[in-house]
Amino acid sequence: MESQFSKEFQTQVYEVLSSNDNKPMEAIFFNCYSPQESQRSEARRFLECGKKHHPDVLFIKLFFLLRCSAHVETRANAARVLRFVGVSELWPKLREMAKESLKAHFIAYLPEENSMSVLRMVCVIVSETVSEVYKGGKQWPELIDFLLNSLITKDNKYQETSLLILAHLPKACRSLICEALSHNIQSLYSFLWSALASANPDVQIASFGAVVSLVHLFSHPSNLRFFHDLLRQMMLGTFNFIKGGFQGNYIQRAFKEFTILLSEVPQLLKPYVGDIVLDMLQIAEAPLLNDEIHCLSINLVITMTELKDFKPALLNLPHQTLRRLILIAINLLLHIKEDDMERNEFEGERDPYSYNGKINVYKFGIKFLYQLSISLEGSKIIPIAFELLSLYLDSEQWKKRHAGMIMLTTMAKELSDEMILMGNFLGEVVTKILKSFQDSHLQVRLATFKFMEMPTNFIQVTHILYHHRLVTAFVTALDDQNEKVKEQAASAMLFFLKSTLPESLTMHTNMDAVMMKFLALLQENATAKQRSIALSIFNIVAQRCREVAIKHYLNFLPILLEACNDKNFEVKEVSVFSHLGCTITTIIVHLHISFIPFQEAVRGIRICAEFGTPEFKPFIYRTLSELSLLIKGSGRSLPENTKAYEIAVSAIGRICEFHRDSIDASKLVPAWLSHLPLKDDLIEARIMHEQLCFMVARLDKDLLGPGSQNLFKIVAVFVEVVEKGDKLATARTGKQISDLLRQIWQQFPRNTLDVIFLSLNAQQQELLSSVMSS
Repeated sequence: MESQFSKEFQTQVYEVLSSNDNKPMEAIFFNCYSPQESQRSEARRFLECGKKHHPDVLFIKLFFLLRCSAHVETRANAARVLRFVGVSELWPKLREMAKESLKAHFIAYLPEENSMSVLRMVCVIVSETVSEVYKGGKQWPELIDFLLNSLITKDNKYQETSLLILAHLPKACRSLICEALSHNIQSLYSFLWSALASANPDVQIASFGAVVSLVHLFSHPSNLRFFHDLLRQMMLGTFNFIKGGFQGNYIQRAFKEFTILLSEVPQLLKPYVGDIVLDMLQIAEAPLLNDEIHCLSINLVITMTELKDFKPALLNLPHQTLRRLILIAINLLLHIKEDDMERNEFEGERDPYSYNGKINVYKFGIKFLYQLSISLEGSKIIPIAFELLSLYLDSEQWKKRHAGMIMLTTMAKELSDEMILMGNFLGEVVTKILKSFQDSHLQVRLATFKFMEMPTNFIQVTHILYHHRLVTAFVTALDDQNEKVKEQAASAMLFFLKSTLPESLTMHTNMDAVMMKFLALLQENATAKQRSIALSIFNIVAQRCREVAIKHYLNFLPILLEACNDKNFEVKEVSVFSHLGCTITTIIVHLHISFIPFQEAVRGIRICAEFGTPEFKPFIYRTLSELSLLIKGSGRSLPENTKAYEIAVSAIGRICEFHRDSIDASKLVPAWLSHLPLKDDLIEARIMHEQLCFMVARLDKDLLGPGSQNLFKIVAVFVEVVEKGDKLATARTGKQISDLLRQIWQQFPRNTLDVIFLSLNAQQQELLSSVMSS
């Protein structure tokens, strides 16, 4: 295979690598970290060429600079570049003589290097080299001796170096290294135990990593006493880091190594679950420690809850320990600030547990609560949660009341069914929810209404059993003085109406007043989302409670028409269909915000046309002339317009069906037919295709047109609907279409049917033939 590097460039690279002049390589190092992409790209190209065509010379050159350069910066850059090109990429390509020479040079170099920052990078390189040596079936006893001898010394540099090499060993070779060290296990245990108690924090933290790397050395039953001592020493070391107030990232690194240990050998740690949890609780509850340390300890517990091996032990934790865990999680929620709700809503896909580089304690609490809900049985934690819920929701502090509601919301995601079945939990919670609807603090009210929108069985059962109380509470909340709360309350009511019986609203003592509140939400001073919600609510009421909505059509219809032409949606007139015999304007709607209000407004017109027959008549023309409900061609081609377009077609269809005496049906009905089938809004698609069946069955003269000229289009629509299975039509409508197609083939002239058949594509012809023969 031809190289991507020219022979000339390969030669240039070789000359630089083999030269005694180090300046060209130092220039390469400079370019590697240049702010200019072109220089970085050229440096990477040089290194890639060297790695592919001159791996031995590249490795030797980099190591020469690492060992012999008098400049710390050059040595550090040589180490960085050696890590970048990858020991695993270079070492296997070296000749045996070069490998043996480099192994000797490594051992000679380690005591010589005076810069600990460089040496720490080199330790990773040595670890990777060890891995390659042992994976290749070779030995490196000289390094093993160096590591053991370094641990004996009192020199912190030697100890940290050997511990870091052990800590950075790649997983693939750890078992081989453990085997090589197995004869020195007693000595190694003593060294590690002492290092974990070292007064030097760098040595101490390096020993954490070494224990994790060599843990399998102590996993044999005869060596478990060593593991027990080392584990306790790690825990004591962590407490010492915390008590000592160490700066830097020592504490984070200690917790990180502990977390890795939990993940890699959960079987070894199962007997210590209770002790570890209690230790972490002690840290998390310490008031003088900062939030970051609290969250580090909690994160360790979260790691345990995520591992199946620990679940039995966690379930057997004492009641008081579980209570402390849940209490810590709830108290983390007290870190919410006045602006957190809105800020968190717009964080998007960023790390949900940090904000501006800092840990978000509030969201961390939600994570912890959720993980406890997943990992622990409902029978264990729901009684505790209910006890704490009462304390927090009845508190005089708004943050505690808010925390209680967030706890309820978070746990309901996983424990909804258990919460329903837990004694009188449901009734008591509903009482507290209704009280929280009227809480004095808007954050609590917002959290409560958001909880009522959760798609859980708990909320579903609440809607069914307490709908009469909820309706009154929702309606009252629509008068909230805060627009955000009013919007959230309306949204919760919409969710309620979608999931309850039609008569839920009719039970309210003054439905006229309720409908007028919805009407108020459609006024100009309401937010776009409030108008969208109000439109959706009105549409549901109009469909499911006609007797409630019918007297309000005259108030709502003008608003629906205005919403279709809302300036916020940049409605633009494109052309006039003069052939319809009336002024019907084609609209292309370019939306820059949510498309839902426009869709819901058009859907509302469709519903009014269907259910509010007498009340709708005055608006039929004043509808067809001022707004276009036909979006032709380019309107349908834009993905964001498609659903609104299809709802508009459906509205035209309902006008054709229920207001035939008020329109020029001979022109409007064929125009409606020309836009079928509908394919994206499946609700409207099924309604319209069912209507088409009824019209064909009664041989609607306006639909068929003069001389049945529209039969071509009707058959094409039917075939396409059948082709999509039950997607565009119900099973009943699909069967009716098949029956109608067979009737058409029996009733209409053969020559007309032959032309229709030939106009279909091969797949449609096959489908139609199948329908005819069935």
